[in-house]
Amino acid sequence: MNKTQMGNLLLVLFLGLMAGAVAGVVLDRLFGTNTLSKFLFESPVSFELYIIKVEFQLTPASIVGLVASGYLALKKG
Repeated sequence: MNKTQMGNLLLVLFLGLMAGAVAGVVLDRLFGTNTLSKFLFESPVSFELYIIKVEFQLTPASIVGLVASGYLALKKG
């Protein structure tokens, strides 16, 4: 696996993580539940880069999106 393929795989995994999180929130609002968008950790993982602060919080839906996108990306090659 070369650098281009690795970069594309990481991009697909990140986008799958985000798509899963958005789909989880939409499904929770649609069905009136709070199971897919419940946070897995008490506080988010945060990175502070001088001016910008980035925080990540995992949900069950984001993990499902990550696994699904990883499976599809590795299956297609």
